[in-house]
Amino acid sequence: MFNNLSALNQKSKGRLYDETSDHRLPYERDRDRIYHSTAFRKLKDKTQVFMFEKGDYYRNRLTHTLEVSQIARSVSRRFNLNEDLAECIALCHDLGHSPFGHVGEEIIAQELEPNFDHNYQSFRQVTILENKYVSFEGLNLSWETIDGLIKHNGPIFNSSNIYNLSDNFIFDLKQNPSLEAQIASISDDIAYIAHDLDDGIRSEILNINDLSDQKYLFKFIDFDFMKSLDSKVARNYFTRSTINYLVLDLLNETEQQLKNIKFKSYDDIVQYPNFLVKFSPDIKENVNQIKSYLYDNFYTSKFVYKNRSEAEKILVFIIQFLKKNTSELPDNWKKKISDEDSKKQTIVDYVCGMTDQYAINFYNNYASKN
Repeated sequence: MFNNLSALNQKSKGRLYDETSDHRLPYERDRDRIYHSTAFRKLKDKTQVFMFEKGDYYRNRLTHTLEVSQIARSVSRRFNLNEDLAECIALCHDLGHSPFGHVGEEIIAQELEPNFDHNYQSFRQVTILENKYVSFEGLNLSWETIDGLIKHNGPIFNSSNIYNLSDNFIFDLKQNPSLEAQIASISDDIAYIAHDLDDGIRSEILNINDLSDQKYLFKFIDFDFMKSLDSKVARNYFTRSTINYLVLDLLNETEQQLKNIKFKSYDDIVQYPNFLVKFSPDIKENVNQIKSYLYDNFYTSKFVYKNRSEAEKILVFIIQFLKKNTSELPDNWKKKISDEDSKKQTIVDYVCGMTDQYAINFYNNYASKN
């Protein structure tokens, strides 16, 4: 429908390092590299909500990422956009997350780097930290994939972070990203809202009776019907209804935005001052209310927070230990340190590369010796 507005394969700005093309289209190749990256595999043992609850059914960063990519691909297909690019951006958007979820980010900012940004860390991961190739650092992803990763939450203003990779491979941080990146961003919102509600019900922190008292929030749910179902089927009905409700509104509102303004090309999209992939105003307000409900009743619940202090203790110890004992870093990491700035960045990179379990093991190993 809007193919002329997509990031077309044949118009890609290419890669930082030239490579011989193969049977794959550029964003297919990017997707495969992300799937095979070390950081992607580590997402399976990084917290989504539950820090120490390793139940088979609770989501982690990997399952969340896959759910985001599925929604992003589905929405992109509806608009005849570049599904592969939307999937790539969705797959790499969380690669820079620290262990223990947002607690990890807070501790890194508190103890080491006040301006820590997991989105910038994801950028570092795919451009510098993944070392799998002879000829270059990083994954050498296409310009459009990296641009979408950098700006999937919107243009960046007043950043001290350096994103340009060479004089010929630069990113206009004040310009909007592609429609595919915008879709990946809002797909992230849809996935975490729907599936955190699902995890909340599954863990019994949230219950159907309490949710049914909030009909102004969940007007898309037939609670009488839901209460008649088996608990597993009811939970699935709730999750499916949430996703369908949000995706359908997103499709309708975005289609109207694109038709009303009559864009002609990809350049028109990135030069437009606002995101075009969006919810309608009423649903946007509904989404914000649901996020507030989740914060008040799920993310800050005693069950979720019961191990927060333990996670904080572990990460504070690790960071303070490494600041005093860089000799304990692996040799290939020690080589990165030449001054205080590089020392700080190396510790940030090393800690962000830890899974939850690696951080726990590191703490158990070294804390017992102090």
